[in-house]
Amino acid sequence: MTEGRDLRGGHTVVVLSYRGREDTLRCVASVLAGSQAHVLVVDNGSGDGVLAEAVARWPQVTTLQTGTNLGFAGGMNAGLHRALDDGAAVVTVLNNDTVVDPGALDRLAERAASERVALSPEIRYLREPDQVWFAGARLDPHDGLPRHLDAGEATALRDRSDVPYVVDLLAGCCVTAGRDVWSAVGVFDERYFLDFEDSDWSVRARRAGVALEVDPGAVVRHAVSASFVGAYSYLGLYYYARNALLFARTSGRHPHRPRHAVQVARLLRHRLLPVPVRVARDRGPRTGLRHGVVLAAALGANAARRYGRAPARLERLADRWVKTPPTG
Repeated sequence: MTEGRDLRGGHTVVVLSYRGREDTLRCVASVLAGSQAHVLVVDNGSGDGVLAEAVARWPQVTTLQTGTNLGFAGGMNAGLHRALDDGAAVVTVLNNDTVVDPGALDRLAERAASERVALSPEIRYLREPDQVWFAGARLDPHDGLPRHLDAGEATALRDRSDVPYVVDLLAGCCVTAGRDVWSAVGVFDERYFLDFEDSDWSVRARRAGVALEVDPGAVVRHAVSASFVGAYSYLGLYYYARNALLFARTSGRHPHRPRHAVQVARLLRHRLLPVPVRVARDRGPRTGLRHGVVLAAALGANAARRYGRAPARLERLADRWVKTPPTG
């Protein structure tokens, strides 16, 4: 851990790393080359030497070691608390599997410092730089879950291509806000651990009277789903299913949100229960059965109100499955 710094009036970018050393170093390099921000790298107990390497390359970078995997929510919260305690006036949370266009973060920070607003940039695919991955999100009127705006919806919200516009939900991949906004809304809900924590934060921000905007004049490029490899190719379903049901229960009233019982029924019927069947059809019955086990664990965890990190037994099982691919 490096010592805290007096950052009063400054902008801190929190980059969270979990077994993604090379992605993290590439991300930090792009932030330092393209902005005036201070960088805080948080490591969720990866054991890959990313913090030592970051400081060796860039002595001005601050680091924080959590010592264990706290998930996106817990790891980012550790960074947020550190940045705010050190006096940052604006804080950006940024996925480590991103590359930042020059000037993008400074542009976001300038607006966040002067308005009661939280912003995401326009986020494009890293390997398809002309293709937009995120230009805003809203709650689907059918089942109340978040979904990205399509190109037509995003275009309809814009006055000009370089002017921020209001959206319902931001992407946790990159969120910039002033310290007063982070203090008013709070940090991420650690019950989610991974997935839906950004949508939950967005809902709470709007309740607190914070405007949510996407700035198409600021561009960040995202590798997308870089975290869902290895055991997380299975555990991703656990977090998605459990957290979708948690979000349905806690997201509160919204003009486009169905009643809770209707929402849960639609979630189960259209989004969750078909997954093992679809996987079995596409990837074989054994893989489908494994996904069925994961889904059952997620539904049980939600029913018992067990949130946070997935059970250690399920993590070990997912690790074993990755090491022993099904043969049919």
